Amino acid sequence: MPLSHTNYSTLLSCDPTMVGFVQNMTAPYADKSNESSVVAISVIMFILAAVFFDLNLFSRVSRVSAVLNPTVRLFLAGSLNLFLPVMSYLFSEAKKDPAYDCGSGNNLGESGASESSNSDLSLLARVILTWMLLVELLRKKVEATLVTGAGMQGYSSIITHTASVVWMGNLVFTNLKASGKKALFGILWVLCAAKLVQRVAITETARRSLAHGKNARLISSYMAQLPKLRPVLHGGADASSLEQCEYAVMGEENMVVKAGPQGYELDLSLAATDAVVTVGKIWQSKDHPRMKRLCLSFALFKLLRRRFENLPPATKQETDECRDLILDGMCKDAQAAGDIPAEVALFQVLNDEVNFVTEYYHSVLPVVFASPYFIVVNYLCFPVVVFGLCVMTIVLCSNGVIIYAFQSLRDDNFAVSKGIISLTECLWKNVIRSPRVFFSIIDVSICYLLFIAVIYEEVSEFIVLLLSDWFMVSLLSTFCAKPRWRQSTTFRTAFRCVVWVRRNLRRYPSLITIKQLSVLRTCSLSAMTLPTATLPKRAKRSILERFRGAAQDDGGGSGGAAPPPLSNGRTALSMDKHRDRFYALAWACESGGVAEVILIWHIATTLLERKHSPQPEGRRSRRTAVRLSRYCAYLVAFRPELLPGDREGTKRVYKDMKEQLKAALGGTRWSYYFSSERTRHDKVQAIPDKLPREYPHADMTVIDMTPTPASLVDEAGKAGNNGGAAVWEMLADVWVELVVYVSPSSVEEHAKGHEEALVQGGELVTLLWVLATHTGIARPDDDDEVDQPAPAFV
Repeated sequence: MPLSHTNYSTLLSCDPTMVGFVQNMTAPYADKSNESSVVAISVIMFILAAVFFDLNLFSRVSRVSAVLNPTVRLFLAGSLNLFLPVMSYLFSEAKKDPAYDCGSGNNLGESGASESSNSDLSLLARVILTWMLLVELLRKKVEATLVTGAGMQGYSSIITHTASVVWMGNLVFTNLKASGKKALFGILWVLCAAKLVQRVAITETARRSLAHGKNARLISSYMAQLPKLRPVLHGGADASSLEQCEYAVMGEENMVVKAGPQGYELDLSLAATDAVVTVGKIWQSKDHPRMKRLCLSFALFKLLRRRFENLPPATKQETDECRDLILDGMCKDAQAAGDIPAEVALFQVLNDEVNFVTEYYHSVLPVVFASPYFIVVNYLCFPVVVFGLCVMTIVLCSNGVIIYAFQSLRDDNFAVSKGIISLTECLWKNVIRSPRVFFSIIDVSICYLLFIAVIYEEVSEFIVLLLSDWFMVSLLSTFCAKPRWRQSTTFRTAFRCVVWVRRNLRRYPSLITIKQLSVLRTCSLSAMTLPTATLPKRAKRSILERFRGAAQDDGGGSGGAAPPPLSNGRTALSMDKHRDRFYALAWACESGGVAEVILIWHIATTLLERKHSPQPEGRRSRRTAVRLSRYCAYLVAFRPELLPGDREGTKRVYKDMKEQLKAALGGTRWSYYFSSERTRHDKVQAIPDKLPREYPHADMTVIDMTPTPASLVDEAGKAGNNGGAAVWEMLADVWVELVVYVSPSSVEEHAKGHEEALVQGGELVTLLWVLATHTGIARPDDDDEVDQPAPAFV
């Protein structure tokens, strides 16, 4: 039986004026008929609030980001879809249940004539309504800022958001009677409605903007007309000169005259003025090389958007010029600047470009619009307007009586008049004495967590935008377009402060990390559990050299013997330094698909890694070969959509390989999942020794065709004592060749696969796909017509 008011009051060591309020707050947990449901919803709500709190407070300690993991977003989106109807039901139950009735003002310990009315909401109902409003303020955490196309999905999300805000406004203004309570909850509702209006305004403005939603089509028109502009401005200037590069960074929307049947008609003469900021103008400034390369990444990002939005692809002339610009001009500039090696600069530019793409399509914050103008409007002007609306709401809830309005805001809300801190102290003093108080502490903690999460979300959003690459590009473009800003001491000081804060708080991903999977180790069921490793410098340098070689083979070079085209490993074996010793192993590259070749060489590399350790001169090659081998195996197992060929076919190859490995280990699930790594190596290594190695047979499996460590070392023995280093150098070249080979693709399915992989954190093969897209490098067996535009719908 619940304790009587008198007996329960004697247990509380609180201010006498607070005892009645605490009793009312803990009353729902004394009702045995509803105790289990009330406790369950409090615990579930506490978990949800803790998740929001953690995402807002701790997710950006190590990395400033505007992108949320899709798995987390899916969980939160599902939770919020159930949150409103469940909470609405509990609200209605708390509102009509006599056990939760607010009672008289004396019992509550609250003052004011309005509190003596039994027609107002119960305390539990008000707590639930507070949760609903605070969670609605955090809704944007799970909704991406859509800036491309209208789409039913985008509008349906806005309609759902609008229905939630309207419904909660109905709950606030039709159920609360006391002026002070209505004003307090009305303020929270006004904040929710303002966030909705802000989101709709930003989304619709972006979709209709030539600088954002329509920018891909504008850039397509600009690049088509750019050859007419370049001879006028630069004559016969070197196409690989960054100082002469006319790729648009910002301001290209100022050139639009009108929309025509073949795209936008542009006034190209404005490109020579301060109205348009180009890469060349940025490069002619005296800014830090890192900032210049960031602007180059932004310009390349604008070019890449055409690939994701089914617009006409780059022409042969454009890819040739871009190839010279990136592989020649930018790398030479990095070497001349002396801040970082050429290969590091290349991957830095590609990584920044992919980050721009990721944040553009998957950001949960309006980071795309970060600029000085947006900061002023969104974080200075808009809060002033919202503050005025809140004041107006307070006054309207008291029928226009201004003095009474602000007095009732304090008098009608006991937690405001007595202080939420005092209430919390009272509950903590009595948490051991009563389980009812313990669960009430949970309810109060939920309010604390949600409130702190809301405040922190607003602060962190401003910080993220201020430290974002978008804001930095906007600042650099603004300074470049307005020379008088550069002459202003105030603006120069502010700019240096932003750069200093950004350099000290934002951690640049200078290292490229890649997932590592070994099929001869314990099986992994999820890519999330796989370890990661950094991409070695030797691998970066070799990848750059191979792309340069592929560019020469495609006609980008001049004079000399053209290097062989991209291949699935055979080209590496035919190199002068490997041909005599290792070309006999070229049959291992004769498989029908690249997935099989990857698995064959992966198993061979894994076996050799355990059997033979190289001399010091071969350790860098060994590191490159092992890490790229494990990364390619990860692509086959978990990212088949990023590899050439059909996705289902790649999955079948990997499934067949697992069945072969299971048969080699004994044919049982137990032996497959729980056998040691040493056992796996020994069993697999023993299989190929029983079969002839000269030519592959149609019935040979992936494991059957794997070159053994003995065969690799025997071939390397022709090199004398340096055979071990030679083997690892050969394997490193094979894996570099394979990684470069699988990256180019003109298939729309692969482009969508890369776009979906961005929100997962990006992939090395995606960076190389971006580079191949810009430079026009393709595989010889890619039969798609790259120069044929995909259907574009206006």
